[in-house]
Amino acid sequence: MIAILLDNKPKAEGFFRTVFLYPMSLSFIVTGTIWRWLLSPNGGVNVLPTYVGAEPLKFRWLSSTQSILQFDWQNILAFALNVASVLLIAIGLWLLGRRSKHAIKWMLAGIAIGVGVYLFGDMLPQALIMEEKHGFNLATTGIILATIWQYSGYTMALYLAGFTGISQDLRDAAMLDGASTFNYYRHIAIPLIQPITISAIIILSHISLKMFDLIFAMTGPDNGQTGHPALNMYLTTFRANDFARGAAIAMLLFFLAALFIIPYLISSYRNKDEIE
Repeated sequence: MIAILLDNKPKAEGFFRTVFLYPMSLSFIVTGTIWRWLLSPNGGVNVLPTYVGAEPLKFRWLSSTQSILQFDWQNILAFALNVASVLLIAIGLWLLGRRSKHAIKWMLAGIAIGVGVYLFGDMLPQALIMEEKHGFNLATTGIILATIWQYSGYTMALYLAGFTGISQDLRDAAMLDGASTFNYYRHIAIPLIQPITISAIIILSHISLKMFDLIFAMTGPDNGQTGHPALNMYLTTFRANDFARGAAIAMLLFFLAALFIIPYLISSYRNKDEIE
């Protein structure tokens, strides 16, 4: 969205471009220190309501132990069936938009699976893999805010470079054919820069997997309640002195990063060979 706004050449474009790109010039340690103060219990964001006469916020941005969207691995079968139900309904809706005669069948199958899990989910066998629960810790919210602040400018620069590379004649032709600005970006510009979207997803995904310094600077080792794998690896290895488990976490991180990077590299070399 920021790239689209700047691509339309607003006033003071250079100023806004600098503002959005500036966070990328900071190290994660500096960013973490700044946001640690902003999200502290007695300062920054929590005191903003006091400027309009309201009570300060009490939310613990970086030390909360409350979790939402909790998931128990023992219920993996019910979870998989629910995911299948949602996918079937989504496929049915997509086929319905294409006026396919099979759309109703897909939707009914998805609804049937979802209702069955809701009514008889307790009768499904449990997968006794592990007895611990997982969930989204609310302390992760502050880290997400800081990461978006630092990396939104980088992603904006990628998309802006892609938009700039599109011929102006193509845009003018679309406008002459009656396309609005929204339709131009939705149906022409964004599909044309699909490789940039894939690159951005891959780069940000593997960065988020291995991110450590920002989280460590914001939460510290004693308040690391976020459950991030890189921080867990450090605490397990060098705080608990469990080197075997820490090495296992590191290997899993390596394989997860490879899941993002290797298919992208294979696709890139394949496209390069086809062009040649």
